[in-house]
Amino acid sequence: MNEMRWKRYGAAILSGMMGLSLAACGSGDPTSPSPGSTKGGTASGTAKKAEPVTLTFVVPNTTTTQPYVDMFKKYEEKTGNKVEIQALPSGEDYGRLLLTRFSTKDYPDLFYMDPGTKQYVKFRADEELYDFTNDEVLGRVTDSIKQFQTLNGKVYGIPWGSSGGMGFYYNKELFQKLGLQVPNNYADLLTIMDKLKAAGVTPMYEAVKDAWPVQVFSLAAWSTFVDPAIGKDGADKLERNELKLADIPQLKDVFQRQYDLKSKGYYQNNPLAGSYDEQQDLFGKGQVGMVLQLESMLPALAKKFGDDFVRTKVGFFPMPSDKDQGVATITPPNQLMVPKDGKKVKAAVELVKFMTSKEALDIWYKANPGVPVYKEATAQLYPAQEDVVKYTQAGKVQVNIKNRLTASMVDYDKILQGMFINGNVADAVKQIDEKYRKDGANKKLPGF
Repeated sequence: MNEMRWKRYGAAILSGMMGLSLAACGSGDPTSPSPGSTKGGTASGTAKKAEPVTLTFVVPNTTTTQPYVDMFKKYEEKTGNKVEIQALPSGEDYGRLLLTRFSTKDYPDLFYMDPGTKQYVKFRADEELYDFTNDEVLGRVTDSIKQFQTLNGKVYGIPWGSSGGMGFYYNKELFQKLGLQVPNNYADLLTIMDKLKAAGVTPMYEAVKDAWPVQVFSLAAWSTFVDPAIGKDGADKLERNELKLADIPQLKDVFQRQYDLKSKGYYQNNPLAGSYDEQQDLFGKGQVGMVLQLESMLPALAKKFGDDFVRTKVGFFPMPSDKDQGVATITPPNQLMVPKDGKKVKAAVELVKFMTSKEALDIWYKANPGVPVYKEATAQLYPAQEDVVKYTQAGKVQVNIKNRLTASMVDYDKILQGMFINGNVADAVKQIDEKYRKDGANKKLPGF
């Protein structure tokens, strides 16, 4: 992704964040037509409706499903159609399992996917995915986010969710009790961990058993340690295979820092048995001071410990550098995709239109506070999200490196899981580098 495009995207995040207090644009409800209607809006009482169908919607098993249940109840009332939510294992297994279903023609009607046009390559969009390029639903998306989703003039994924921070989420009550402040550098971070440990609190929790959470440390650290080292064109060189991951010493250093925290006893007693669910539980109970996580953890915490807990006790800060507070890593919105050879494509597309209507978005953003990517949507932010806004306004943010590259760092989480077991940092870097370049070659990307 070129630099100018990312600048436009960053500006859009800032613009969207600053405009949250404004009233929704327009006065009409853009709810999509029910099956049987011929124009936008709700079908008239005399219009002939299609026979009700049941649609399958695939999501990762870490998803908080209640907002979807509430949305789909409204959808069923309007159309008669039902939606069955199917959860698959999260992390890199999620994409693999979906690809397996594609290969056997066992298509879901609709599925949730990670951000960016790299997913178009993964799912062979021209052959396998419904083309939304000229669909009216894109008219509701903010312009820069639409650009982010466009590849060679085509759009196959409808943006879904909000932009979020990836980094340290900390217990503000614990910090205040122990007289701790957000770290100004990496040495401060280690001092905070020492003080938490001395107070009988687990400084950090790593969910190594579940694999996918382990990658957050290095992805958050990439923006702080790696991007400044490889320069503004470093990601472009990685994209063209003109720079090898194994030739970036700062990346090895990041992995070493993560493993050193284990050696120093800053994680829970048995990080290899750590799970995402227990990570939330112990953090919510005040037994863990900090977790490295995605913003999607916030609604999960709110569900378990109440909205007030997230609003009053959870803060955010980025991975600090050796010299300053560091650069916050942000993730673009995810996306909704429809297999074009599915059995219920028309109904699935209508469901996407309903999900992106103001009626449905109000349900979604009430349960998932964040920066909306739809023009008519509004949402209230959690304080931890407002912390991310501050770094955005200061120009101290960078998009997650995985979302900037077309080739994938295959098995990234599993390799880091292995590093936690064997302690071989150099081998982890070597494996990630080899799998990244192999994936680029398999996808026949230029330069690979």
